[in-house]
Amino acid sequence: RERYRPRVSEQRAPALSGLMVPVVIIFFMWGFGTGALWVARPLFVVSLGASLFFVGLVSSLSATPRILSGLITGLLADRWGRRPMMIMGGVSHGAVLVAQFYSTSYLQFAVLEVFAGIGIAFWTVSSSVLIADLTKNENRSRTIGIRDTAMRMGMLMGPLVGGLIGETFGLRWVFIFIASTKIVVIFVVLFIIPETKPARVPRPATAQTPAQPEAARTGPRFDLDMFRSRSFAALMVATLSFGMIGLGPGVFRTFFPIHATDTVMLNPATIGYLVAAGGLITMLIAMPVGFTVDRYGRKWPLALGLALLATAVFLLGASQGLIVIAAAVSVFAVAEGMNTNTLQTYAMDLAPVNRRGFFLSVFHTAMNTGMILGPLLAGLFAGLLGLQATLVIFTGVITAGGLFFVLMARETLQRRSAVSAE
Repeated sequence: RERYRPRVSEQRAPALSGLMVPVVIIFFMWGFGTGALWVARPLFVVSLGASLFFVGLVSSLSATPRILSGLITGLLADRWGRRPMMIMGGVSHGAVLVAQFYSTSYLQFAVLEVFAGIGIAFWTVSSSVLIADLTKNENRSRTIGIRDTAMRMGMLMGPLVGGLIGETFGLRWVFIFIASTKIVVIFVVLFIIPETKPARVPRPATAQTPAQPEAARTGPRFDLDMFRSRSFAALMVATLSFGMIGLGPGVFRTFFPIHATDTVMLNPATIGYLVAAGGLITMLIAMPVGFTVDRYGRKWPLALGLALLATAVFLLGASQGLIVIAAAVSVFAVAEGMNTNTLQTYAMDLAPVNRRGFFLSVFHTAMNTGMILGPLLAGLFAGLLGLQATLVIFTGVITAGGLFFVLMARETLQRRSAVSAE
């Protein structure tokens, strides 16, 4: 097998403190644009004359291509580097947003959303690999916590600015504003963020295995050994479980407004306040979770996060009044913050240094698969069994996933004493 010497190793990587400000800037700006997009996209699609079904279809069109493009991004990030893929993500998504400004029909907008999903995958996977490269085992989770705080702060501010621009100048101009946030991201990555792709070092030549020429050893060797472990299987099950329920258009967010309106009789304003409060809770716990996971380990906080996620789904199905449904939203917000951080930290810990791009792209693919499957299966079950029975089923699914993770996963936090002993 080949051996490798990282171009930026954990010991020789740029000081994270010196890069923390630009890292915060790029993730804040990306979240800022994402938050504004949450406001503009559905309203703009409706303004084009589309029904609610086609509003949901647009979201699926954005998420579906990420499954394939995410895998390709990981391979290219290992071959070409992290910065090129991040820049490609910012440029391609920004270009799509400008094109959407000129959209005059639903079909035009929907086709562009497919290309938007590809650009988002470029950014999501490659930026995650960058964070893994720049962090060590003992500070990884707290760095993810800082990154998540910056991004979620942008997501909270984005809808306010996007709504103001849409009200003042029209919804089309929100897409230009979002595209402008990508310019800041591209500038910072291009001129401040360093390249962290590991450099390959060939095995010394012997009589049996002569050294290969440089052209023959460029690019990562396709190797599946890193996926043959119990911990990877545990990671995949936990990731699918969380993706189905807790991210983007997952089961909780998809059916919470429906249940709150039909069963608890809440008005849209109250639902909006609960969603905003949940987002604030998730943002506030991001950094405390990061420090806790770096101090006490990844396995049991992640198991607790999955248990809280199952509790939130159960409370949502059982809620008949404001207090219980508010408790469900609060528990879900805590669970989302814990699982988002700890799952990514655990995946980065398991990823081999010289295959991080491909490994983390598989992780993100599992997450996107869960985001697509969750609402589809929940909609099917709800039509046959009713919403409350469906939420009970998903409570059992998450509980089973959590138990599988506890039984199969190993702890990946390297204690200082253990490292010294080695």
